[in-house]
Formats: sequence, structure tokens, C-alpha cells
Amino acid sequence: MNAIISARPWVLACLLSLFTVACGPSWHVVAKAVPNPFVNQRSFAVEPVHFEGVQIGEKSEAEYQASKDGDQQASWDEDKRAFAGEFGRELAEELPEVQFVSAPAPSPFVVRPVVTFIEPGFYAYVAARPSEVRMTLEIWGPGPQRLDVLQFRAVVPATMTNPSSGGRLRSAGEMLGAQVAEYLRTRVFPD
Repeated sequence: MNAIISARPWVLACLLSLFTVACGPSWHVVAKAVPNPFVNQRSFAVEPVHFEGVQIGEKSEAEYQASKDGDQQASWDEDKRAFAGEFGRELAEELPEVQFVSAPAPSPFVVRPVVTFIEPGFYAYVAARPSEVRMTLEIWGPGPQRLDVLQFRAVVPATMTNPSSGGRLRSAGEMLGAQVAEYLRTRVFPD
């Protein structure tokens, strides 16, 4: 009995450390301006999502598109537009205290989202691969001066309820919009 009682704090500490690690930030900081220039900033210009140079799985986007027919190519372009729309919508919804305007706009700071990698994934009833999107976020200041650079990642499972790569790409846009909003909240409203 004493062994069980004395083991409880150890087990609790292990579980708590696992929970703390799992709840850490969902981004990787590459560069961060110090001192923080974004405190109480209420307006950011947001560029359209950049896909230039994006890698699709193990291929360039041009190689990926070359293997598709016209309808599939059009569908891919629509999926990217939908991703960008979901990203922007979620960013604004998750951080309503801040105004996000289309760039170029009169704002001292510009948010530049750059998608660098997309794994479309697949769902085939007996086998599945999740979709993954990696994004580099740059925040530019006057001058122009690059102030913050971060890397974000969203992974969306391929399931019976979300079998299409386009649907998963939209979900990834929502996830990344929420992650970017969470990061900006830490910079605009620091504790």
C-alpha cells in the first residue's frame, strides 16, 4: 500500500509534464523582434497567402500539376483559394480585437503567410495518409524591415468523415489561421 501511495506523486508529475509539453506553442520561432513592436497594435495588413515555390509531397507544384488533368488542376487552384479564405476568416474570428486589412494598406505592420509544403494525403477506406501544410509567417515593419519569422504546421487526419484532400486543405487553413491568431495575441497583448 505504501508503494502505491508514494508512487502517486511521481505518476502525477509525469502526466502533468506530458500535458504541459502537449500544450506548448504550436509554432517555431525563427526570428523575433526585441523589444516587441506589436504591443497594443490594433491593425495589421495581411498579404494574400503565398504559394510560390511550394512543394507538394515530393514534387514541385509544377510537377504535381503536370500529372493532373484540366479538371483536377482547376480543383487544385480552387482548393488553394479555399485554404486562403479559411485562413483569413479564422485569423479574423480568433482575434477580433485586431483589424486585419488587405495589403497594401496603411498599416505599420504587414503579415506575409507563405505556404512552403503541402502533403495532400489520401483516404482509401483501408489505407489513409493525413494532409499536412507547413507555413512560414513573416511580419514586416516599416522600412521595410522583417521583424518576426515563424514556422507553423497543421496536420489533418484523412478519415471517412473527411475523405477529400480539398476538405482537409480547408481544415488546415482554419487550423493555421487559429495558430497565427494565437501567436499574434501573445505579441499584441502580452501578459
